[in-house]
Amino acid sequence: MNLKSLHVIEKLNLPFPWETNARGQIIMTPVNYGHSSHVGKLIRKLALIAPDWESGAELGIYTSDGVKAPDITLASPEYHARHIGIDGYVTEAPEICIEVMSPSNSWQEMQDKMPLYFEVGALEVWIVDVEGKVFFFAIGNEQLQNSRLIPDAPLSI
Repeated sequence: MNLKSLHVIEKLNLPFPWETNARGQIIMTPVNYGHSSHVGKLIRKLALIAPDWESGAELGIYTSDGVKAPDITLASPEYHARHIGIDGYVTEAPEICIEVMSPSNSWQEMQDKMPLYFEVGALEVWIVDVEGKVFFFAIGNEQLQNSRLIPDAPLSI
């Protein structure tokens, strides 16, 4: 998939979160209330424990497998300063990409997404399971006991 094709899709301004695969096909799965609740709770917690970092939801990131949109991203002040004026999706992932699982997600799906975020600059990927437990990963899908970047990150929501 080339960037020109992605820009055409991007201009559709679809009213829901979407991702693409490497062929440019749009992939979208509506979220349930539990998922949405976990996202909101985690964003509120992150604002308290990492007030200098910018949290966001559903940021489109160009990867080798199309556009991916982590449920939450956490960006350092430096990343934020470099990207604040950029229109459209980014080619560099924020330092932390967070996926909140829904019952329809599998761990294999999460493990497949992690390297995509790491290859475009993420330093950590957090996975929140359906019960709200947070798992932390570093480059190479290395599981961590807690976040190296945000030491006070919650272990559960």
